[in-house]
Amino acid sequence: MHERAPLERVYIGAVAALAALAVILIGRHFGIHFAVLGFGALFLMAEMVPVRIRDATYSVSYVIGVAALVSLGPGDAAVCAAFGGAVYLLARDRHDWLPHLIFNSGQLALTASISGLTYVALRGPIGHLTSHDFPRVLWAIAIAAVVHFYANALLVAIMISLAIDRPLREVLHLNYSHIMASTLSFALVGLFLATLYLRIGFWAPLFVLVPVLVARRVLQATTEMEHAYEATLRGLVTAIEAKDAYTRGHAERVSKLTTMIARELGFGEREVHSIRIAALMHDVGKLVVSTAILTKPGKLTDEEYEHMKWHPIFGCEVIEEIDFLREGEAVNAVRHHHERLDGRGYPDNLFGDDVPLTARVVMVADAFDSMTSTRTYRFAKSVDDGLRELRRCAATQFDPLCISALDRAIHKHGWEPTPELYEGEKTERPAVSVHAQHA
Repeated sequence: MHERAPLERVYIGAVAALAALAVILIGRHFGIHFAVLGFGALFLMAEMVPVRIRDATYSVSYVIGVAALVSLGPGDAAVCAAFGGAVYLLARDRHDWLPHLIFNSGQLALTASISGLTYVALRGPIGHLTSHDFPRVLWAIAIAAVVHFYANALLVAIMISLAIDRPLREVLHLNYSHIMASTLSFALVGLFLATLYLRIGFWAPLFVLVPVLVARRVLQATTEMEHAYEATLRGLVTAIEAKDAYTRGHAERVSKLTTMIARELGFGEREVHSIRIAALMHDVGKLVVSTAILTKPGKLTDEEYEHMKWHPIFGCEVIEEIDFLREGEAVNAVRHHHERLDGRGYPDNLFGDDVPLTARVVMVADAFDSMTSTRTYRFAKSVDDGLRELRRCAATQFDPLCISALDRAIHKHGWEPTPELYEGEKTERPAVSVHAQHA
């Protein structure tokens, strides 16, 4: 069970206290009436069926929150949102449900209060909607949705950052940078629900919740399909690494390093995702390379080296058969991750800026992990020695900007090399790389 740090407990208490204060100050009354109970129950149900995207979960409860805001006002909407925390009472496997309930209810209510006050400040109508209220209500809802997005992201990200000891910026970028559009679309659906509620009463959710749940299912299916794709790709990577025990875990490490570099360079989340998959697949072409060549402890012959140089081309052909990678930069990253800035790389002898940026990112991550990992032909270098070697080859083989980005990322997040020896070794290996010219 997770042992909460003092700062984490203080933060939970502060969020809950601020939420309670906000509800008291902006609420029109302190009684819980039927509409609040109804919207609160709907909010709780929405929280109980979240969508999992990458490493985080998201619910469609904001639809209910917007409907409550427009129909009842910011105070009641905040109370309705607080019902969402009760989902932790229903989680059978949670031993520490109380702090989860307190924080979740508090942050949902506080976020609803902040966005609700924004809506009121923009003179958004409450309790009525006529043709004269448009387009003002759309403007007010859109701005309130943006405020809700950032308030919710910040409150939750701070909690995650404290819980897992990761930088706040990294948590925000990883989990929230790609869902702004969903927040705005949910706000419009919530406005539609509020319009129906104000017109026909509490039967309105029946006309909205069914399409919302269908949309949720479509989003969940899309996410599951993406996970299935990645599982298939990892199966291919496992097949590659089974040919050479010394490269076990190499693709995953290169993928992680590539992600770190890309974020330092300011890539968007969609680009980061694409290059992460490309890095995972960068050596897939080695499936057609002889195991004897891959595991050879000495220098490759010219014939063997020429055979090895075909693996980016074979890898590119594999990537081009995968629908969700075919149109992006993944193809370029896989084909050109062995190019050099001085034009002496392969397979196309590209020079300077003609080498795609994604390929330059992957080649730095690939080379760094290779140097800091034990291989058949040499021992691992330390992190500092690996970075020093990259800088020595900057501007001739590697992009200096990518090297600097890697250096910054490692200083921020750290990196553990993999210098371990593998079972079954019987002969001493050379202290320097005999494959350096063919890296």
